Amino acid sequence: MSPSISLIDALAARTVLADGAMGSRLHEKGVAAGACFDALNLTRPELVAEVHAEYLAAGAEVIETNTFGANAFKLAGFALADKAREINLRGAALARAQAGARALVAGSMGPPGRMEQRPDPGALAAAYAAQAAALAEGGADLLLLETFADLETLLTALAAAKGACALPVIAQLVLPAQGGALAAPGAAAALRALAAAGADAAGFNCGAGPHKALELVRGLGPLPVPLTLFPNAGYPERAGDRLLYDSSPEYFAQALLECAGHGARLVGGCCGTGPAHIAALRRLLDAQGDPARAARATGPTFAAAQPQAAPADPGASPALPPSRLGQALGRRKLVLVELDPPRHLDTAPAMQAARALAQAGVDAITVAENPLAAPRLSGVALAGMIHRATGAQTVVHLTGRDRNLVGMQSTLMGLAAQGLTNVLAVTGDPPPQGTDDAVTGVFDLRSFELIALLARFNRGENHAGEPLRLRPNFTIGAAFNPNTRNPALQVQRARRKIDNGAQFLLTQPVYTREAAERCAELTAGLGVPVLLGVMPLVSARNAEFLHNEFPGISIPAAIRERMRRAGDQGAREGTDIAWELLEHAWGLFAGVYLIPPFNRHALALELTARLRAAGLWQPGD
Repeated sequence: MSPSISLIDALAARTVLADGAMGSRLHEKGVAAGACFDALNLTRPELVAEVHAEYLAAGAEVIETNTFGANAFKLAGFALADKAREINLRGAALARAQAGARALVAGSMGPPGRMEQRPDPGALAAAYAAQAAALAEGGADLLLLETFADLETLLTALAAAKGACALPVIAQLVLPAQGGALAAPGAAAALRALAAAGADAAGFNCGAGPHKALELVRGLGPLPVPLTLFPNAGYPERAGDRLLYDSSPEYFAQALLECAGHGARLVGGCCGTGPAHIAALRRLLDAQGDPARAARATGPTFAAAQPQAAPADPGASPALPPSRLGQALGRRKLVLVELDPPRHLDTAPAMQAARALAQAGVDAITVAENPLAAPRLSGVALAGMIHRATGAQTVVHLTGRDRNLVGMQSTLMGLAAQGLTNVLAVTGDPPPQGTDDAVTGVFDLRSFELIALLARFNRGENHAGEPLRLRPNFTIGAAFNPNTRNPALQVQRARRKIDNGAQFLLTQPVYTREAAERCAELTAGLGVPVLLGVMPLVSARNAEFLHNEFPGISIPAAIRERMRRAGDQGAREGTDIAWELLEHAWGLFAGVYLIPPFNRHALALELTARLRAAGLWQPGD
């Protein structure tokens, strides 16, 4: 295809064939999986040019630059952020030199990568504007924003790319692995949003293979812009540090031909696809005829935006009843007590503690999940055991550290099926430094995303938009840390958690009246019940450890000195300190969250007894 021909005009008339994967092809040629593939534009340009030449020989009409990760955010991970412009210029020039006048060059632009915090929108836009400008200057004919899992980020990148140059821009989200026709209404809505924001074509790539791609496009219906589709070769198998795709090029090609028959107009491949896959698709298009040309005789393959049938309302699904805790929050004062699962398989002490707490009438027992990233008995399992044995309400702590998105959704379904619908959603303590050769945090979901996922489950759908057939009615809790040098940031984070679906907050422990009052002031306008964290101290050593080594806890010097003077009466003194705080702060919060160290539940029983004797709290129904 000559660069003088508009790709968008061509897509209106026929199916256009793009290339396959760049990264997995470079990996097959010996580049290490953890290397910066984009930097090869500078260090091994002949290898990149070789891949381009293979795809052109296979029949590709559009080839992508080797710049998928060449944005400032991802390059910073390789200490190459200052080389972003040079890498993009060189990547576009390499592809342009190979394509000449026979093919178009698409400037590949991928997502910013995984980050501790969501990138600042201004910085994100600036990075994509700079990348787009460099690719255009280097000779790209169009820009391809691809493999974005988040629509908001993709819209930011799209606006930046459109503003930086006059090239056509294609915007692609990750192909949902759980897609299918059931997810099509949401997929179509996302594509219409991209079209409304200025995308010249839109679609999906990566994430899943041709079978799921075909399932998805069958349900999309007419779209306002041409549909693009670049699935993976299939599902990979790991062999050492390599991912192997045992996919038949002929199978891939046949499925993509069917996708073209359902409206896909720019087709190509992503991870695991190579020149053989593109050549097989080229042969089918030439031998069996272009489905787009046949479709033109019966009607348009894409059209102006039209009203679409609304997806099935998840609210129509029956809902599980709200938990007793959920019904009581904000209506009366509550007492929650935390238990840590054991580091072994002897559950008798934990169950004995749970029975005692349930008999005392505490409103819920919260069950932590691997505090400080140390392995313990499953908190989900222990919560189920407690609930079945005592009937007590439990609050299950869930961390984004320990499960990927698939595992988390499975866990949530399991919790709902057991009636364990009170959840505290937290990111989780990171694994200790020096253990990352054996232990890694997953962090597919941090607290914000986990809360949003729980809220989505409450609407009756999973992450992919597929119906759950029941709405679990999770009562969603979140953490609040008042022991910080930047309280405004913590309030901002709390508001974001609440916007995402959090229904109550549990605070980190405080140790003084002043800290409790400050916490109450910070959270007063948040609009959800807040329970004050109180952790009784048991010794001077315990106080020093918590103050100096435990994240999110700060114990004033006066309190630590008081514990030092108590000597071997530390547990009694720590209980008195906690009671003085409880008595003062009781009227400022929706309840308290008692965290007895080392599972010394007797401390919590003593404090609940004092609350009851003072007439401040009575067990609920």
